[in-house]
Amino acid sequence: MGCSSSKTVERKRSIQPITSTDLDHGGLLPAPFSDQAEHVADVQKRNIDVQKRNIDVQKLKIEDTFWKEKKKLIPNYERMKELDNYALEASASLKNSPTELVSYLTKIAQNDLEKFRLLFRWEAQNVDYDVEGYYGNKGLGQGDYSAEGVLKSGVAVCEGYSGLFKMLCDLAGLECESLSGASKGGDYQPGDAFQMENGKIKTDHAWNKIKINGKWYLCDCTWAAGSVGFVEEIGKMAYTRKWNEYYFISDPEMFASKHFPVDKGSGQGAPNEQYLKKPFSDLNVWSDVPMRDCAYYAFNMQTLSHEQGVIETNENEISVKVQCPYTQNLRFWTKLTDLNEKNTIPRAGRKYSDHVISYRKGDTVTCKVRFPHAGDFTLVVGVNPMNTSEDLKSMSQWVLSYTIKNRGNTPSAAFPSGAAYDVWGANDEFLSKGFIVIGQEEPIIVSNTGKAELELQLPDERQQLLAELISFTGGESEVEGHVCGEKNNRRVKYRITLPYEGEYRFTVMAKLRDDGKYWHGANFMIRNSKAAVIDEKFPHSRNLWGPGEEFYKLDVKYSGSSKIIATDGSCQIQFSKHPDVVFLFHLEKNGEKYSEATKFVFADSATDGSEFIFHARLPEKGYYKFELFAKNRNEEGSYSAVGNWLLEANAAWKGEFYPSANGSWGATNHFIDLGLQLVEHKSSVIVANNGTCVITIKALEPITTTPYLLKNDSRLPEEEKKNCLTITSNDTSISYSIKLPESGFYKFELYGTRKGATSLPYLGCWLLDSKK
Repeated sequence: MGCSSSKTVERKRSIQPITSTDLDHGGLLPAPFSDQAEHVADVQKRNIDVQKRNIDVQKLKIEDTFWKEKKKLIPNYERMKELDNYALEASASLKNSPTELVSYLTKIAQNDLEKFRLLFRWEAQNVDYDVEGYYGNKGLGQGDYSAEGVLKSGVAVCEGYSGLFKMLCDLAGLECESLSGASKGGDYQPGDAFQMENGKIKTDHAWNKIKINGKWYLCDCTWAAGSVGFVEEIGKMAYTRKWNEYYFISDPEMFASKHFPVDKGSGQGAPNEQYLKKPFSDLNVWSDVPMRDCAYYAFNMQTLSHEQGVIETNENEISVKVQCPYTQNLRFWTKLTDLNEKNTIPRAGRKYSDHVISYRKGDTVTCKVRFPHAGDFTLVVGVNPMNTSEDLKSMSQWVLSYTIKNRGNTPSAAFPSGAAYDVWGANDEFLSKGFIVIGQEEPIIVSNTGKAELELQLPDERQQLLAELISFTGGESEVEGHVCGEKNNRRVKYRITLPYEGEYRFTVMAKLRDDGKYWHGANFMIRNSKAAVIDEKFPHSRNLWGPGEEFYKLDVKYSGSSKIIATDGSCQIQFSKHPDVVFLFHLEKNGEKYSEATKFVFADSATDGSEFIFHARLPEKGYYKFELFAKNRNEEGSYSAVGNWLLEANAAWKGEFYPSANGSWGATNHFIDLGLQLVEHKSSVIVANNGTCVITIKALEPITTTPYLLKNDSRLPEEEKKNCLTITSNDTSISYSIKLPESGFYKFELYGTRKGATSLPYLGCWLLDSKK
């Protein structure tokens, strides 16, 4: 009797999912835990801390995943760990005397359960699978697999593991029996026929049952001890010892998914040895179900879409769905390969990692599969535990496997690539930081209009995002100018235009770690059936429109959307700030900055400097980029970029534009340093009803000033200015009575300083709006 196991690891972009490398003969379960150190280190390095989504996530321990009877038998798993350590420290010389070995192992046991555990754990650690005997030149049946022979050599196949465990139990006075039957292991794939001999089922595996407190429980020391897999580096099969807790006092449902006990006399199924309320009695019925591994039952999963292990389809894309209450503790992965003929090493052929994706919606995981050609495939769904105890976290294992027979004649293109760690939708890091995707429960957005939208909520209005749109029509390339990230406090709306038919990847990035870099937070696939017809692209920006990080550092306040509609070419943007914060701005259209932007944007500052309103009059229809810069007037250094706003003019402004400003409107630093104060007017725009207004400035000491009036950016001649301007003053104030001859905008410029000074610095300028 021979038994085998196999499983290898395939590097799949940035993570290493477990994949099945298959063997030449039925036998053991494909190894679920091999070669995961690199992946586990990668997960730890990325510091994925899945502590919160919308609810708190409980950190799972391996004992939380035990079936109910095992939980009752083992209320304290720490005690099992103590027993395991004791068994693992046993002297190698003890195997020379089975009696002494059993005596040593069981002397610390307090009951039969603990005796079984000590014997089972010792054997799993000290007996290797006989790879050469099963797969090598030595040949199966050439080794001594009797209990005594295995104890002496330290190698066995399943028959030897089962026989040795029974012998050790007998010496300890424990009730244990050996069982044998058919198994779903080795190179088995759903749809494979089991061998029959003279009408009897040919057995290919052996295991045990043990009695505790009058009840029988199932164990498989071979599968608990480790795994055999094809190692490409050495070009042959190799054994890896790796403890699997789930094959000690196994869940009968889990055990029956891969073990079909056979009655030694009749050669037919022995359903009474499955210890199920509804056992399998028909080999064909048992063989038809999908391949389900330990993790499927440990994490309480349920298939929602396909209950047969063989999927026959003429479609070029299918979806396999699995329900799992622990989706927040697991990262799912999928693998699609060509399926080679039985007895071919390996069974898994060419890999198509870009033809499968998986994503979750609540407690449902969907695996979408596309077929690159007609033929037979194997689909493996697996998990990497996260936010769990270390003994669970170290496991990366497959969950279930299907054979897919695709008879479609049209090959399907690969899915869009580039999603970090192959995670579609919002990943755990993104969600754990408090980001929320609104309304879009699945990561696939379907559009038949050439347009798409996506809404998010930020954990804090200060949070920033980057986004990119990648087209896969005619190759992979970034599509610039087709994404607008509109921000309104904590809400973000992405407006996306799609210039081509086909598929896109839309990726949202955030600062998820302490390194200050942007990392993939969410990936969405967009399927578009109609190219968008647009008049103008958005100004290209990966950033969100609106306030940036420096904006909040200066404690500037803004309320409203970062995309502003300029009705008939006119709009305004209003900010609250500290009086010491000063602004500059740029206005840009089609990538070109306006050299005289102050003609189109009037920067209106409150007299006390606490409010600032930018009034825009835009000369053309379309999109504009309004870029804001700021600094503290009392600090050295240049202005910092603090934000960008997207202005959309639905029509060109048809009226008068603003006079050009030499810097900002309103008072300058020198005006403030002199202790001057503008009386009555609270803004840098002053309305002159019937063409008249008065500007009064209070002073702490006598000052000397020189005013100018400008129309159409030209100073009025002295004679005309005298007719328009009357000045009255005393030691503490000065008033300018103004009478303007025409309607429209005038500019009032003021220069001045203390009396007696020789120069007159610039004090500021104000916009006079003459209405007649």
